[in-house]
Amino acid sequence: MIDIPKIEIPALRADGTTQRIVAPVGERGGVLIVDDTPSKLVALGAIVSGMALEIVTATSGEQALRQLLKRDFAVILLDVNMPMMDGFETAKLIRSRPRSANTPIIFVTAEAKSEAEHSSGYTLGAVDFIYSPIIPDILRAKVQVFVNLFYLHRQVLLQNEHLESLVEQRTAALTEEITEREQAQEEILRLNASLEERVQQRTAQLHAANQELEAFSYSVSHDLRAPLSAINGYSNLLGKEIAAGAASERSKHYLARIRAGAVQMGELIDALLSLAQVSRTGLRWESVDLSTLAQTVLNGYQERELGRVVQLDIQPELVVEGDPRLLLEVLDNLLGNAWKFSAKQARSEITFGHEKGSADETVYLVRDNGAGFDMAYSEKLFGAFQRLHTAAEFSGTGIGLATVHRIVMRHGGRVWAESAPGRGATFYFTLGNRLMEPG
Repeated sequence: MIDIPKIEIPALRADGTTQRIVAPVGERGGVLIVDDTPSKLVALGAIVSGMALEIVTATSGEQALRQLLKRDFAVILLDVNMPMMDGFETAKLIRSRPRSANTPIIFVTAEAKSEAEHSSGYTLGAVDFIYSPIIPDILRAKVQVFVNLFYLHRQVLLQNEHLESLVEQRTAALTEEITEREQAQEEILRLNASLEERVQQRTAQLHAANQELEAFSYSVSHDLRAPLSAINGYSNLLGKEIAAGAASERSKHYLARIRAGAVQMGELIDALLSLAQVSRTGLRWESVDLSTLAQTVLNGYQERELGRVVQLDIQPELVVEGDPRLLLEVLDNLLGNAWKFSAKQARSEITFGHEKGSADETVYLVRDNGAGFDMAYSEKLFGAFQRLHTAAEFSGTGIGLATVHRIVMRHGGRVWAESAPGRGATFYFTLGNRLMEPG
């Protein structure tokens, strides 16, 4: 139900009794009386004065048209016989204006008109003719009909406006609701995509963990067994030498080999423990300045080899989100390798920086001008205990790059390398978004 504010307006019926007309607030019907004779204007006004109408008078067609420009009227009482512009001409002009084209016109005349004149009047928009002498009750009854129609028309217009307002409000509400639903759907799609990405990342991490476990099993059965075999063999030989009572140079050699095997065993065990710790330690996410970490690492190497000629190029303000302790270990391994494998150059060149990858991805890099390696063996780079150079050429356990790979994977990134023998190497890595790891 549409609630339009209304008021009751008292009006006279044709029989002289009072009735109350319900009209929209702010609307009061008016009657325009047009006659060139002042006495007739007064007489007509007196007849309709008790009908709760606003009475407006005009003494000519021109005045009537000016009044119609100001407001709307419920009905027009128009004298037919007027000088300059008679009632028919005035009616024609009234009908020609869109605003007053449908305003009811009652012609008032003292003379009976022919059928042709009646037809002309009705053609021009007249709804009725009133003849003198005027019977007040009849005039009031006819005027009241058009006043009632005026109020009903105004109420319909207001209802339409109210309905349009309600439709606009409802349309706006539905549009907002649809927009919210679309945004919710987009959020669901985004969360699904994020979840799928996390599943893929966790799957890759599990795959990497399985590979590390396989490498660990292999190392236990081979790499760790080898130094144990050396310790056992040379211990037996040393025992025989001592039993024979001769502590020769050969005995000292055996003892040195035992000690070297023990040291190697200790290094391998420490490396394995470090790799295991990387895989198990929870990540502490915070802002990390990689440039500062890189400078700290390289300063340490320079302090240990003061006489070495090295050209360093570290791009400043490379700040990321990640675990500062683990990212320091990444840079320590990568920059440590760059330092180690470029040691035989007359001047070592080591660079740490970044570049833009595909899809505007930030890629960090460590580049050196060292020994390099054959890309045919690049798949072995990041496996535990995998080495592309002999221990005699360069020391190491073969765990460093496996540790780098594991840390980068835990940060949602990836790591790879490009190189050629004798032409240095470049190691690249990315860091993804923060991952939800199992507690």
